[in-house]
Amino acid sequence: MIDQQPVHAVILTGGRSSRMGGRHKPGILVGGRSVIDRTITSLWDAAPGAEVLIAGTNDGLSPELHSRVTVVREDPPFAGPVAGVAAAVDELAGTRGVVLLLGGDLPFLSAHTMTKLIETAGRGAAVVSCVDETGHLQYLCSAWRADVLRTQVADIGEPAGVPLRALFSGLEPELIDCDPNELRDIDTPEDLARAVTTSDGRPVPEMLLRALERVGTQTRRDAALVLSPQETVEILEFARAVKHVPSVANPVVAAFIAGQLAGSQDDASVEQVLGSVLDVVRNTGQLGIVQEASD
Repeated sequence: MIDQQPVHAVILTGGRSSRMGGRHKPGILVGGRSVIDRTITSLWDAAPGAEVLIAGTNDGLSPELHSRVTVVREDPPFAGPVAGVAAAVDELAGTRGVVLLLGGDLPFLSAHTMTKLIETAGRGAAVVSCVDETGHLQYLCSAWRADVLRTQVADIGEPAGVPLRALFSGLEPELIDCDPNELRDIDTPEDLARAVTTSDGRPVPEMLLRALERVGTQTRRDAALVLSPQETVEILEFARAVKHVPSVANPVVAAFIAGQLAGSQDDASVEQVLGSVLDVVRNTGQLGIVQEASD
């Protein structure tokens, strides 16, 4: 069904992220990838030929994806989600098929759910969506017939400041089943704390993420001092591995040497530095070799 018609996706990224202290939500790393990268990757798993329009800014998008998407901007900037949709619809003038309308802060939305949205709209539904665990309709997880979306935007007129629910005025969306966990967005630091987990599924303490955010705010002039959530996970897992390795390794000494390596190797990632220390700790139980390498 997907191969029989054009698929377009509009991803809204133009908000101020005020509840995240101004951090651009689509650029936040979850599981080592930015939220916007995760969304686009899942989309192309569902519909490999889909045209992607980012309504807002592409901050956080991987460089290799820049040339594969189109960026439009609401006028004026920060004029609200409907203004972003209107800018994208202008870019899609005359197109047919299905248009996915997605939020830029949904890191867990799966290709399976996107496929269901696209296929249901492709069978003729005017608009398709799903509800979250509280029973609320998810406006930014929806699929539209292109002609219906154009009509709805035109009926609104001036889009600046118009709430997104106005786009659905007069319509009864067809609903699909969806895992509520896929609809978790990242609006607040608490949402981010719930989204960031270690490899064994344990959440990173919210207190730690808040502390890192404070440090990042104080040291913003030196970006190298700001740890991402993913780097935080890597450090936590490193500390846990050193603590439980059957050797005489001291976690504090291991962390100190890892810090030395990080400071002396500008091109090394946090993961690489920690991995090099951990390999020696696991294999020999001694840190002298790493100390010599660091020196």
